[in-house]
Amino acid sequence: MRSVSLVLILLLGAPLLAAGAPAPEDVVAEVRRATARYVDVATARADGYLQASGMEARHGYHFVQPAAQARALATGTLDLAAPPVLLYVERDGLWQLVGVEYALPSVPPDDALPGAVWHAHEASCHYRDFRELPAASARACPARHSASGEVFVGWHPALAVAHVWAWYPNPDGVFAEANPWLAPYGGLAAREHHPRNPAEMFYSQLTHRVAGVILLTLAALTLWESWRPRPFPWNAVSAPLWVAFGVYLIPSSDPESWPYGPQRFGEIFSDPLVLQHKLLALLPITIGVITALRGVAVLPGRRLARVLAVLALAGGATLFFHFHEGRLHVDAVYLQHVLMGSTAVGVGVALLIGTRTARVRPWLAWAWPAFLAAMATVLLFYRET
Repeated sequence: MRSVSLVLILLLGAPLLAAGAPAPEDVVAEVRRATARYVDVATARADGYLQASGMEARHGYHFVQPAAQARALATGTLDLAAPPVLLYVERDGLWQLVGVEYALPSVPPDDALPGAVWHAHEASCHYRDFRELPAASARACPARHSASGEVFVGWHPALAVAHVWAWYPNPDGVFAEANPWLAPYGGLAAREHHPRNPAEMFYSQLTHRVAGVILLTLAALTLWESWRPRPFPWNAVSAPLWVAFGVYLIPSSDPESWPYGPQRFGEIFSDPLVLQHKLLALLPITIGVITALRGVAVLPGRRLARVLAVLALAGGATLFFHFHEGRLHVDAVYLQHVLMGSTAVGVGVALLIGTRTARVRPWLAWAWPAFLAAMATVLLFYRET
């Protein structure tokens, strides 16, 4: 009886063991099912995969899906059906999918990739031409790459990385760290890429759209504050969010600059674009302080409106001189900033007109939240093209 029980346990347990440790061919089949649509690199780009590297020898070009990669880093789990990184090679303009990469904070405890060679990718600085340099933190990164002179654009911590060579044969195995048969493709930096690489453009769009969400929230709070007279602190509930918004903008607007990146505080004043961003980040903080002062009746409503008008005019005028490439270049990016600047100047003029006399015009209660909503709309649909 004991032997029969043992046989039953082994027979029933075998499928569970198999389910816990899939065979390599099953992993490859799952990855191929999940990525078959990405044999065409245009489909990968349409689904949000961004080129994040040049041609790395025996690895390929890395295309990262930011949302999938963020989930992987946040959860520390490996999802075979949602690879965060696709690997391609390219020759004469033709792209070929060769495999996928999984990057996690540490090696996962479950054996999702049996026999995989997980390797440690050291914490690294990334530069505009896709080159990398090792560094323990963003602050430790050189502002420019020592060989190419390109500017710093980002940093990532140490990662545990594994590959599945599901679309290209590999003599070292489907889970090998590198693929020797990709050696003929070389290891060159990407050619003819936009001066701002795709990862930079994605980050810029993301930060603009986050700002749009915050401004839309502020528009709603400001409208609620002005709906009817309210006692403090209910007449200044937007003040903390204004201050938090400015504090968020200071490091997020330029990850290469102080206080996050390698650029020192004094270097802000030699970079016009970064200086503009930092000064614009001070505007929400100032508005938050003014709103709080108005709430405690330190600053009269008419004076508040005029101060807001000056801030709107100053911020709006700055956006007319917001050049991403260091010079005037009329493109979609610049025109979006002009639209935001025009909105700001318009509300500034309206606030000044409405407060010319001691009796503040009633419609001013709507002008400020309407401006915020208009600005938020532009930011929510902002695109780097």
